[in-house]
Amino acid sequence: MERKVVTQELSLERSLIQDVAKALLHTIIFHRYFGNVTPKSNTILSSAVTYASVDNTEVLRTVDEKVAELMQAIPAAGEARTRVSLHFTETKPRRKPASAWFGKTSGLKSKKGREKEEEEEEVCWEEWAITINSKVARTERERNQMLASAQDQAKDALFLVIAQADTHKDHIPLIADPQGNPFPYHITIAPGAGLWSSMIKRAILPGIS
Repeated sequence: MERKVVTQELSLERSLIQDVAKALLHTIIFHRYFGNVTPKSNTILSSAVTYASVDNTEVLRTVDEKVAELMQAIPAAGEARTRVSLHFTETKPRRKPASAWFGKTSGLKSKKGREKEEEEEEVCWEEWAITINSKVARTERERNQMLASAQDQAKDALFLVIAQADTHKDHIPLIADPQGNPFPYHITIAPGAGLWSSMIKRAILPGIS
């Protein structure tokens, strides 16, 4: 079965990105965390937006670390485009190709050949790709407008997460072990072309800012 990919794009004032990114990641994980879940209620953006998270030390630490990495990737001044991806995977056994152990013509096979050693691989079954366009407010009026816009965008984005998670479930792998969360998740941060371009220019021409 092909993995499901959900894409979103938001344009946010830089100072608001951290809270919105946390809300999105926590909401996605909350709806795809199949272990014993203790929900935690959170509010952001002047208490205009509420979301649920998994009250789990490892989840909280992982999201905090990745959001901090995201903020480091976004320049303090100027606009930028950054991609945050959240992948859910399942661990599956993978047999070595026949050529790796088969083909012995003698009567005695090697130990490796007899045992057909297995390895494991992680296969992605769902990906959430969130593109964040960082904006800079230059006046108080712009900041207020961007806050109102962020509140609307965050509500729409969270609603989409809930709708997608509740509607699309056929692709979720079978849960073999009900103990703990059966599916690993991985968060990656990819700076946009504009940021990479400026980084390359600074590397080639150290005087550029």
